[in-house]
Amino acid sequence: MVELITTIPGGLVPPFSEDEATELPVVRVEGREIVIPVLCRKETRYEYTEDEEESAREVDVFRFFEVRTKYLGGDVNDYDAICRTHYAGIREAFYGSPEFQADIDFDHKLTGHILAVKDVFRKPGQTEPPEGIARWEQVKASFWAIIDAVLESVQKTRADLPAYFNAEEMNAWASENSVPESVRKTAAEAISVVSLDMLHNGRNWSELFA
Repeated sequence: MVELITTIPGGLVPPFSEDEATELPVVRVEGREIVIPVLCRKETRYEYTEDEEESAREVDVFRFFEVRTKYLGGDVNDYDAICRTHYAGIREAFYGSPEFQADIDFDHKLTGHILAVKDVFRKPGQTEPPEGIARWEQVKASFWAIIDAVLESVQKTRADLPAYFNAEEMNAWASENSVPESVRKTAAEAISVVSLDMLHNGRNWSELFA
């Protein structure tokens, strides 16, 4: 049975459109190829009819991406095993074309995307996330520790900040909220280090908020 997830993993940028169905999709073999539904999510929608405008019925809808690749054998009813056997074909599909990669690289999203694909579609025997994911989580943790220290200095919490901000906006916020100069200086120096770490890891500032 196809595995259900709740959301598309962070950092992953699907290179092709998704499909929808009212029934859970299945793995199928078509000639020398296999079609594998992946990243399947279930959601409930409400359908209205013209005769019953004030009432609605619940309808389950499955959203997923279909990957077509060379069939390498295996039991189509063993979903996990099929995905592991065909991990290379699934990864290749989700890496996208050179043009797609160039587009997301321009937005500094390519590294996060590739690591997410490798993590979600793991090869046989792979039990741990790619090393780059752990390094990035450390960078994110360092960034938010800096922000929390600034907030603590004026008895504020993350709820007092906008959902997204850059370094200049954070500095302006700190000034408006009377953050001590020593705290602002320490934070600015620390954020400079975080920015360098992001550059070395090929990551995007916006990913700090993901």
